[in-house]
Amino acid sequence: MEKTKTRKPHSKSRNGCLPCKARHVKCDETRPECVNCDKYGSKCEYPPTKPRASRSSHVSPYPVVSTPSSTEDMSINQSLPQPGANGTQDPVLHIPQLRLLHQFVSETVKDLGASTDFDEVNSSYMMKLAFDFPFLLHGCLALAALHLSRVEPSLRAEYIQQAESYHNAGLAQFRTEIQDIVDSNFEAVFCFAFLMFPYACAVPILIANSSPEQALDSIMQNFLLTRAVRPMVVQYYTVMQGSGLGRFVPPDVRNIDWNRESTTELVSLRKFADVTSNLYPQDINEAYRSAIRTLDVLFAAVAHSSTPPSPSLLKMWPHEVPPRFLELLSEKQPGALIIFAHYAVLLRKSQKYWFLQGAAEQILDISEKLVPTEWTSWLDWPREQIRAGNTDSGGS
Repeated sequence: MEKTKTRKPHSKSRNGCLPCKARHVKCDETRPECVNCDKYGSKCEYPPTKPRASRSSHVSPYPVVSTPSSTEDMSINQSLPQPGANGTQDPVLHIPQLRLLHQFVSETVKDLGASTDFDEVNSSYMMKLAFDFPFLLHGCLALAALHLSRVEPSLRAEYIQQAESYHNAGLAQFRTEIQDIVDSNFEAVFCFAFLMFPYACAVPILIANSSPEQALDSIMQNFLLTRAVRPMVVQYYTVMQGSGLGRFVPPDVRNIDWNRESTTELVSLRKFADVTSNLYPQDINEAYRSAIRTLDVLFAAVAHSSTPPSPSLLKMWPHEVPPRFLELLSEKQPGALIIFAHYAVLLRKSQKYWFLQGAAEQILDISEKLVPTEWTSWLDWPREQIRAGNTDSGGS
């Protein structure tokens, strides 16, 4: 970021390669591969030699994002076909991508954080990063497509398909990128990891006619993927706070006290842990109690805040619960599903975010269908809170 701010101006390279022109950096014009392309692993291509055209007929190349369906490298440094020798070919506009980009910057970012300051980070700082890191740009386009699938129901299927294509393309590159997180790419990795939570919350809801098992599996896959990134992001967390992304951390996350003992509205859930402690071996009891305690801390943080919980706070629970609990949830164990339904109440408190609208209801529906009949009374409190929409009353 600092290098970008202090970079000295330089003379333009008029005969440089296409990737350097797309990056707006000076090309040394070395053939067959310039120094910049060798450094970044880009495919070095030069525009075809053509007669000099008049200023009025000259058309510059337009950098575009490659289509997600391509099996080749998804690089934003690719360019559109050059004009013909007569200079009459018009540039091709990729309207669908431009529409998604506009949606992300103007609308989607408004529902990703808890403040206007946070929106500014998403719409400016993150987008600047995205133009240098294709996987992040794909992530932005994927989330914008999901958002538009809610805004424009008549085009819902088309936008969902676009979201899946862009997300898969970005994710494939992201998995390669996180193999070597360094100072130059950690901000882009952090941003993509941040986008994965709203995407994970929205996608299962959009799967038509899916069974509760399929919906739960989809949620778990996204949980596990975001957890895998967390240790790598933590490594740069202190550095991140001093960068432009420091505003990503909302106040309700900064003020969490994990050591404070709190009595929250999760009365029935604590009773469940006591009643069932003799039914399970020690490892399961410990996993359940740890998941409940983490949920207790987060409910206490929400109770002490005058605003709805931020997405950053909400995603702390799947990140902080022990791996054994996630194993039990993946196995669809009744106790884990009951605790999961109580977590859904926390999501219900943040219905202001578009990607969480309906998430709590779906988690409750999954739990009701998978929990044996003799256990369903433990779902009474989350059922009351979610179905009635009364998230301010205490538990019983």
